[in-house]
This record gives sequence, structure tokens and C-alpha cells, in this order.
Amino acid sequence: MTYDLVIKNGTVIDPAHGIRDQLDVAISGGRIAAIEADIGDGNTHDVVEADGLLVTPGLVDLHVHVWWGVAHLAIEVDPTSLARGATTVVDAGSSGSNTVAGLHRYVIDQSDTRTVAFLNISGMGQLDLDIGELEDIRWARVDKAVEAARLHSNVIVGMKVRLSKPIAGRNDMTGLERALDAAAQIDKPLMVHIGNTHHPLEEILHRLRPGDIVTHSFHGIQRGIIADNGRVLAGAVEARDRGVIFDVGHGRGAFSFDVAEKALADGFPPGTVSSDVHRYNVRGPVYDLATTLSKYLLMGLSLDEVISLGTERPAQAIGLQDQAGSLKVGAPADVAVFRLEDDPVQLYDTLGVMREGRQLLVPVVTIRNGRRFAPSYGRHPNLIQQ
Repeated sequence: MTYDLVIKNGTVIDPAHGIRDQLDVAISGGRIAAIEADIGDGNTHDVVEADGLLVTPGLVDLHVHVWWGVAHLAIEVDPTSLARGATTVVDAGSSGSNTVAGLHRYVIDQSDTRTVAFLNISGMGQLDLDIGELEDIRWARVDKAVEAARLHSNVIVGMKVRLSKPIAGRNDMTGLERALDAAAQIDKPLMVHIGNTHHPLEEILHRLRPGDIVTHSFHGIQRGIIADNGRVLAGAVEARDRGVIFDVGHGRGAFSFDVAEKALADGFPPGTVSSDVHRYNVRGPVYDLATTLSKYLLMGLSLDEVISLGTERPAQAIGLQDQAGSLKVGAPADVAVFRLEDDPVQLYDTLGVMREGRQLLVPVVTIRNGRRFAPSYGRHPNLIQQ
């Protein structure tokens, strides 16, 4: 049979289907055509030689900022996501009801990366670094948010609210209630940005519903998930047990090795791993989702667990499991090929704490809808030991 492309002899890891084996992946018409041992490639138009490499579903980054030129922190999506192994990304609240039409037309519709979005409950979205979008609570208009989410329903996967004091001031609970109201009306999840909130974290967590997402879950600032006794807050455990998802959302100031390690020791791994990559962290300490996943390899999670946290789990969280996060035959051909480098690497959290690891996921080639995309670089220069 003639295929458009065959990926040969890689170690295929697809946690969604329990696959971990040396296999070939065939692609035709932009879709996965077959996953088998020794697929014939005599008539194939293109071959990716993947001996010694990992072949995974394209990564799904649940938290990025790509409303370039409008949101202060945003970056271009294809060079920083698709070129780094992420074939699906979720813009996490860069746009609100006032600006989502532009995000849809000028970013989502123009990008090769599959891009969807959480809509900010604030109409302005995330325009400015110094002026928080909920300091004036008049920006949080439920009717406008619901109207915009419905108008752009093919790309809006949920609502977003940021509750930290510099962003919401004393309006955190009001903003939360309005965002929950909007999310309920569109029947989609709410992503909640936590850390240094005016109200205690447990009050916030108590209001969340199954399927809602807490991002920046493992930050190292005030109002975090670790109690004074070093254990995970009872309210966080209760929320997790009723179906609230605790996402990493690394970012510039929201990931602590100490907090993440204490959570793991207390049986509280992340529900999803996302990068929160943006202009202030793309050259470190985040770089990309693959590097963020590598930090969980350093902390002892297995390779299969880590791949799951960056593929099937986030796809499920936003209801895209039929389009992304797996290598299901017939699904869009979104595939990432990585080299698992086994060399010393210094990885930093957002507090400047360094842990030395020995494994780093490095993109080799990304395939989106059956098309090849080259990585923007291999190991980032800042991660090369001198």
C-alpha cells in the first residue's frame, strides 16, 4: 500500500491505548493509517527513520499564551509549540469577550498548530503586565463572556479566571463566582489561576466542580497546596477526589521543585502537565512543554506517566480526546518524535532552585495533520552544560 509517510522503527508510546513497543506508524491523507510492526515503505512518499527515538502522540499543552501583539505576555504559536513537539495548545485566557474575535481570526485560523482557548472572564483578557484584568470587577461581565464563548464555540474549550492579588485584588471570589456562572452556562470547564489570593485557597477549591482545572498548582508562593505540616491541604485532596484537575502551569513564577516533590511524596501527582510558555520564560526556565515534562522524569515519574500527562490527560480535560492526545487509527496524524537524551542537565524552577537531571526530551521532528515540521532547535543553548 502507498502511504504519504511512514515513521520507521521507533519506540511508540501511546498511553491512551496502552502501546509501548517498537513499531512503525503509517500516515495517509493527514490521518493515522496503521500502527504495526514492519510496515512496508517501498511505495511511500516519505520516511522518518526513528531508530533509537521515541514516537508519541503530538503533545497537548493545556496552558500557553499566544495572542501575539495584543496580550502583553504572548508569543507566536508555531515556533514555540509546533516546533517543540506540541501539536495542540490551549491559550489560557489571553483573550476576553472584547478581543477573542481577533485571536480567532488572526492566530487560531492562521496557525498550523491546533489552537483552542479558554476565554478570560474579564473582557479585556490579559492586556497588561501592571494592571490586573479584575482589579476593576466591571470587566467581569457574565453575559458578554457567554455571548462570546457561544459565538466562537468551535474554539472555546472553557472559561479562565486569574485570582492572584496583583490581578484581582480583593475581587477574587466575585471573579470566581462570575467565571463559574459563565462556565456553567456554556457547559464547559473553568481553569482557575491560583497563588497569593486574597481568600484562602480552600475556599476557592470548595467551589470548583468536577472537571474544573486548577493551574499553577505547584507554585511556591502564598496560598499554596502544601500546608504547614508539609502535607497537601485536605481541601485540595477533597477537590482532586471529586474530579478537580490539578495542572502544573509552570510559567515564570508558578513552579517549585520543593512543592511538587512534597505533593508527589504525599500521593498527589499532577493531573496534567502544562508549560504556561510565554515571552518572559521561553528562554528559561520553561523553554517548552517537553522540558517541563522532563522535570517530572527527574522527580521520579516513569516515561509512560510523563507522556500521558502531556498527551491523553490534557486532551481529555478539554474534550478533544477524539482529535488529539493519542495515535488512534483514523485520527488526525499529530505525532511527535523525540530523542531522550541521557546526559547531565541542570533544570530550574521559578524560584531559582536547580535540580540536576540526566534525561531530557528533545524534539526531533513533529508531524501535524501528516505534515513534517522541523524543531526550532535541539537542546536549548541555555541547557547545554559548559
